[in-house]
Amino acid sequence: MRFHFASMGLLALVINLASGQRAARCDPNTCRLPNCFCGGTQVPGGYSKEDIPQFVLLTFDDAVNSLNQQFFKDLFTDERRNPNGCPIKSTFYISHEWTDYSQVQDLYADGHEVASHTVTHSDGKGFDEGKWADELIGMAEMLVRHAGVNPQDIKGMRAPFLQVGGDQMFNTLRRYGLYYDSSMSTSSPSWPYTLEYRMPHSCAVNPCPEMSHPGMWEIPMPTLKDVRGGSCAMADGCYYEEDVDSIQKIFTQNFLDNYTGDKTPFPLFFHSAWFFNRPHRQEGFFKFIDSILALPDVYFVTSQELINWVKNPQPINSVATSDVFGCDFRDRPQRCNRRQKKKCTLKFRGDTRQWSSCQVDTCPRTYPWVNNLSGN
Repeated sequence: MRFHFASMGLLALVINLASGQRAARCDPNTCRLPNCFCGGTQVPGGYSKEDIPQFVLLTFDDAVNSLNQQFFKDLFTDERRNPNGCPIKSTFYISHEWTDYSQVQDLYADGHEVASHTVTHSDGKGFDEGKWADELIGMAEMLVRHAGVNPQDIKGMRAPFLQVGGDQMFNTLRRYGLYYDSSMSTSSPSWPYTLEYRMPHSCAVNPCPEMSHPGMWEIPMPTLKDVRGGSCAMADGCYYEEDVDSIQKIFTQNFLDNYTGDKTPFPLFFHSAWFFNRPHRQEGFFKFIDSILALPDVYFVTSQELINWVKNPQPINSVATSDVFGCDFRDRPQRCNRRQKKKCTLKFRGDTRQWSSCQVDTCPRTYPWVNNLSGN
């Protein structure tokens, strides 16, 4: 059984009818906000770059567990806040293996976004729509069942290894009410754009979508530059000198390229394992974050928040006094109480798996997996 992530309705019917067409080149005269945007470096809404926030998009891929728990605690402290007074936020693209769902619940309760990174973290190049549904929507179901995430808050995905699944992947997202992907790397900075029309950049990893997907958004992954002249989509894939000052410097240099340039969203896409047992990397990165948070217009936002702003752009003086990047999460479950946490030890493929949740009273009989989503 699938959770009901979104009603199809009239809009979805129109989208389904339009999606059978090959994507044409985007014309900004016909592709208009809030439902369509061509991307590129032009500021949405016609604002000048001086009038808008500098958005920082901080995301983390893969499992959430005891190996990265302390790092996230140190990163998301009460002292690190956006100019509107709300804590900085991140998006977590979560895969199932080794994930502690009680910790996912804590992150969700604190206001972070959680999204699907598939159940098995497999290369999806050859997946059909059924397999994408098992992987993407199956992971979303686990986040709902085991971490208490509201299905209406799960709207996006990132493909493992950034291996996009072409039109089949985007058809699956649309069918189940998800509306964005963030998997396609590009050397060209760009605002999020819709896939009703052709992408504004070249396809780095095939298969990319070729058909029109109205209402589907792409948050591209602009590459960072490293000290050797190379580039990387995931920030931990670049080359760095291994000391605190060098780590801070490389992020600062890339940030300033955006901040003093076109002011497109600044990407910080990580695997948290890059920081594990590397205190100099953490220190350098934290120094960088604290330095840019001293600026009056820097906002760390989730992927959904960025898309929502692009749909309905506001100048920075309005953002500071509105709830567009708010911090009232009373409608979400509370952080996981240790007395509620159920720790389970389960066998899977001959190995022992530790599995925890505050959403279950008894341990499942078998390890939750793509063909056993109920855990029974």
